[in-house]
Amino acid sequence: MVAKGDMLYAWTPDSGLLEKAECGGAVTALLKYALENKIVDAVLAVRKGADLYDAVPTIITDPEEIGGSAGSLHCGTLLVSKLVKKYLDGAFNMKLGVTVKGCDAMAFYELAKRNQ
Repeated sequence: MVAKGDMLYAWTPDSGLLEKAECGGAVTALLKYALENKIVDAVLAVRKGADLYDAVPTIITDPEEIGGSAGSLHCGTLLVSKLVKKYLDGAFNMKLGVTVKGCDAMAFYELAKRNQ
């Protein structure tokens, strides 16, 4: 049985994703699974642009394209909640998969409290 505070390790069984991923590809594999099984309509991911500091937000609907966003971009700064609110109309009409930093999670929580 898993208890609070236990540490689990996970990685993707997809060898293609495993090569691109930074730490085992578990998150990328979960996003791909969610797209393949229609759990989400799209994934809002961040791809590497011109360099390490150029984070490009991307909407992905094809599970085969999810590998393009594998790996971590620690230097690219985006406020994902603002993108969802401003450019995706709050994603009220779609199920959107998003991986976020703590500040993004808090911002999404605040937007939800305000019905935005």
